[in-house]
Amino acid sequence: MSLTLIAKQQPSSINALFRLRNEVFKDGALSAKEKEIMAVCVSCLLKCDQCLETHAKLAKDLGATVDELREAMLVAMYLAGPSSVIWSPKVDEILGAQD
Repeated sequence: MSLTLIAKQQPSSINALFRLRNEVFKDGALSAKEKEIMAVCVSCLLKCDQCLETHAKLAKDLGATVDELREAMLVAMYLAGPSSVIWSPKVDEILGAQD
């Protein structure tokens, strides 16, 4: 089931999810940028293309550099092994890999 279909069928649940997201990702002891970088790391561990793409874009929009994102992905790789990063071509897009 897609998030789009769930949003159509049960919008109150999706709205609650987005309210939680907005609360969790606002600036606090950690900046929103730092939280998005953490989400990039977790997205690698969960092997979620959509999550990785979304959180990397949001992190970049908040000022994260490619170097910061690369280091976050290296942390994921250290904790879970190379498969936590090499599974997705999105990583290459995010880091701006050259052929």
